[in-house]
Amino acid sequence: MIKKSSNLRFGIAAAAILALAGAATAASAAASWTYSGPTGANHWGSLDAAYAKCADGSAQTPIDIVKTKGKDLKNLSFNYVAGEAGIFNNGHTVEAEPLTAPANTSAVTIDGTAYTFAQFHFHAPSEHEVNGMHYPVEVHFVNKTADGKLAVVGVFIKRGAENAAWKPFIDNMLKADASAENTKAELDWSAMLPANKTTMRYTGSLTTPPCTEGVAWNIFTTPIEMSAAQINTFLEAYSGNNRPVQPTNGRVVYLDTTPKK
Repeated sequence: MIKKSSNLRFGIAAAAILALAGAATAASAAASWTYSGPTGANHWGSLDAAYAKCADGSAQTPIDIVKTKGKDLKNLSFNYVAGEAGIFNNGHTVEAEPLTAPANTSAVTIDGTAYTFAQFHFHAPSEHEVNGMHYPVEVHFVNKTADGKLAVVGVFIKRGAENAAWKPFIDNMLKADASAENTKAELDWSAMLPANKTTMRYTGSLTTPPCTEGVAWNIFTTPIEMSAAQINTFLEAYSGNNRPVQPTNGRVVYLDTTPKK
């Protein structure tokens, strides 16, 4: 069930597509930022010249999804290979990245383009809204091509049954430090996704500085379930790390109507 946000428009800012193969490094080398106060989301664009898109970009993420346009799109094709993951806390969220070699084993193919899986991280409450409502948590699976194009697969989490596939990550979340080498677990990445692979798609941006645009967003329409205790562990790690929604500026959100096999 979608959870309504009580602080949506009041500046509790947002979080992180951080380990995007250089985005996090660029952000940490530039001005530091937070989720509220004088270095919060409403001020990111003025903190550093590299963050200008956060203030003047025309295709920013997240957005409130209030209307979609049906389109027969090629289904997302996942080849996420289970294996050892490094779990770490980057100061804005907790991430998990594949450690199993070779580095390019896991990938998702979107519209004929293969994107290598890089990491996932979470935001609580969800960064995207659906008709003005939030889910308790949203997870972003970040993928990248060899030439630097980014595609993010968004997964909403709602309260329900305990989720066994997510247990290894959740059990290690609160003890993770800044190193991916110090906290490891075996993760079945594909099992962590919803069974229904129908997506909503649009072009947006990173949701943290430098707010780079041109990111292909793919949001699953069906959330995954987790128990109240599992969701509370996410909230104990981070809560309020969601960037407020940004203007749509005429962008179309497409709903995939391709028959699922």
